[in-house]
Amino acid sequence: MSKKAQLIWNFNGQDSLKTAEHHLVHLKEFAQIEALPLLKSGVNKTSTLSCEAFIVVEMEWVEKLRTRLKPNKGFVVD
Repeated sequence: MSKKAQLIWNFNGQDSLKTAEHHLVHLKEFAQIEALPLLKSGVNKTSTLSCEAFIVVEMEWVEKLRTRLKPNKGFVVD
């Protein structure tokens, strides 16, 4: 079983949910253009004024995505 990583982009403010959802659309478009297999993607509401968009990918993609998409954080997932 190969390792996976979750990459996260944080958004704050009254419109954070809308912004995170919109950012996720662009992440999915990027994945389609680059033939990037997304294992999972979504939006999490972390508080009333904070949300995050995330994708889960195989570890082999992490360096390329960190350089090109500049996520706010990331970590290894099972």
